[in-house]
Amino acid sequence: MVPLVTFAAACAGRAAPPTPPPPTATETPLFIPSPTPRPTATPTPLISAGNAIVVGGDLRTRRAPTTQSAVVGTLKDLQPVQIVATVRGENWLVGSQTWVSTSPDWASLWYRLSDGSYVYAPFIFILQPGEPSPLSDPQGKEKWVDVNVTTQTARAMIGDTAIFTAGVSTGQPGFPTPLGTRAIEPDGRLPVERMTAAQAGYSPAQASYNVERVLFTQYFDRSGDALHLNYWRPSSVFGREPTSHGCVGMEAHAAQYFWLFASAGTRVEIHR
Repeated sequence: MVPLVTFAAACAGRAAPPTPPPPTATETPLFIPSPTPRPTATPTPLISAGNAIVVGGDLRTRRAPTTQSAVVGTLKDLQPVQIVATVRGENWLVGSQTWVSTSPDWASLWYRLSDGSYVYAPFIFILQPGEPSPLSDPQGKEKWVDVNVTTQTARAMIGDTAIFTAGVSTGQPGFPTPLGTRAIEPDGRLPVERMTAAQAGYSPAQASYNVERVLFTQYFDRSGDALHLNYWRPSSVFGREPTSHGCVGMEAHAAQYFWLFASAGTRVEIHR
């Protein structure tokens, strides 16, 4: 199960009507990756363009592309996988959330693996042509994250070199992303998170949202500001428009990349 956390989830965005309260600690989710951290004893996998690995923790495989089907096995975090087909299946990410006005096309994609089992596509990272691996050895240089709220971009940095740049959506007027030097909190990495306005301390008059299954969340302060996947905004906002309540929202591949690139303690520089 994903552990309950003390971070105020402050950034999901506006206009989500109230939904039932978050599940209790005794509820068993239908489908989640294991929240265990990346094991330090496991050798870092070598990834080249087109290679696919598990991202976000241990992952269950299914007999069919739905969480209602039988569990076939479990893949370990960072384990390489061989994809033989991409199919349509359950949109687990959005689920029963009727308030979501934009559901990304990839949210209903599943991969069929070489053994005939299926895995949910958002938990598989595929390195794209021309991209350095997010798990590259920095060779003694610092790995850090640069966020520019003017250009609406985030960069994965090794020393003074940007190895990956993504369009993001930061805090909207009235809810700015905090500027300055931050760091990924020691307990601030959650592969699956639920964000609500109440947790963030907002009154109903200030904000109303209750967003389930926010993936690859990396909190960089104790006020609920984080890097994370944002699936409820259209692609057109990323790199162009600030829409969050202070977080740095990303599209799927970028959120996966920064999850693999960063770790607890990674410096996050936020500036204009």
